[in-house]
Amino acid sequence: MKNADELPNPRESSANPSSSSPEVRKIQPSRRDLLRGAAVAGAATIAGAFRLTDLAMAQGPSSPAPSSSSSTSASYLYQTIKVNPFKDPAYAEGARQRLQGFIGGADSAEAEAGRAIFAKMTSFDPEPWVAEWTKLAVPHEQKGAELESQGKLVEANKAYERASRLYGVARFPVINHPAKVAAYRKSIENWRKAIRTFDPPMEIVEIPFEGKTIYGHLRKPKGVDKPAVIIRTGGVDGYKEGRNLAENLNMGCAGFEVDMPGAGECPVFNKPDSEKLYVAVIDYLTKRPDLDGRRIGFVGGSYGGYWGAKMAYVEPKRLKACIEAGGPIHYTWQEKWLQYLRTDEKEYFWPFPDSMIYANNLKSFDELIRTAPAMSLQEQGWLSKPNAPMLIVNGAKDPWISPEEIPLLYSTGQPKLVRVMADGKHMGRESKERGPVGQMESEWLKQQLA
Repeated sequence: MKNADELPNPRESSANPSSSSPEVRKIQPSRRDLLRGAAVAGAATIAGAFRLTDLAMAQGPSSPAPSSSSSTSASYLYQTIKVNPFKDPAYAEGARQRLQGFIGGADSAEAEAGRAIFAKMTSFDPEPWVAEWTKLAVPHEQKGAELESQGKLVEANKAYERASRLYGVARFPVINHPAKVAAYRKSIENWRKAIRTFDPPMEIVEIPFEGKTIYGHLRKPKGVDKPAVIIRTGGVDGYKEGRNLAENLNMGCAGFEVDMPGAGECPVFNKPDSEKLYVAVIDYLTKRPDLDGRRIGFVGGSYGGYWGAKMAYVEPKRLKACIEAGGPIHYTWQEKWLQYLRTDEKEYFWPFPDSMIYANNLKSFDELIRTAPAMSLQEQGWLSKPNAPMLIVNGAKDPWISPEEIPLLYSTGQPKLVRVMADGKHMGRESKERGPVGQMESEWLKQQLA
């Protein structure tokens, strides 16, 4: 099996917007040598556990490297949990929601295998978690290789797509352990195979950025000359692999998916000045001759909703529409809410502050308490400044993001649109209104970008 970057992929291009034809070239590894070492160590651990030698094959020096990895010496809250979260009643609702999400789209046998993994686990220890889900991913990857050898590329790529999804479960929620880094590399590798027969194509874009690379996924609608483009990003645990941008295509718009700071392949961590990443993305999109750089929208979801709001203030002229869906603004960054997340919140299943510690490149929960307030848009002085048109969306019963964020946003600065789903949890999960609200978001974006 070849590394992903060795596969012929006509969709892969450099970030030269004037290039008339995509070119295939090797992807340069991230500067984070620590991450590469962690990936190799993780692959060796898993391969040793059940002799899966091909898991290590994605770890060559030319492989795309996830760029945001905090030190493996960080102290995480999951290491302090004394009960079995897969059995303890306090975690039951979180376990139910996660399992439902992980086995979605699976056949009955694979769904039963997923339930068996949850029944077998005794802790959040990353190595057995990664090992079990990797066992489910490997047959799909092998099936893809077999079908590809027979010339059945469409069927093969569907198998690779399923493998990528399962490797994505293995690395969930964040790649804060060598085994999870290794699983994420496999998710990337299989996703880049899966997209080869996407129609319309998905282009892998590379944007030079401060000596590193921003990796993004771009799709353009058929039959539309110079379409508007919508940037999508977030959340802290939702990486770009697996997202096909169909919602943009259905609107007649192009879609550009990029990992938020501190997630996936993003070259920067989640810091107060990380908007520079998105500024570089906007700079790039405005220069592409096949896109209408005068009509750019921005959608930030979940933890990435923070950037959906902040970029409306940072780029009030170049962005024509911004959606902030369930993101932290000010109160979520304060000690009171962080302590609640540490002690009381169980629906995320894994300790949610661990994902924040990883994404923000911190060493401990104590460091999160000390540094998180600097992320506040109120403390940074943005909320009274002019902003691009903004739509704010969330569920009233969000257990992860402070309910005080939305009133703060709409009561400061320029007028904004707000849609709260009274029966919804985070981003409207489990709300009867979630479908109609999603359609409303699409219609609003279309109107703003017309």
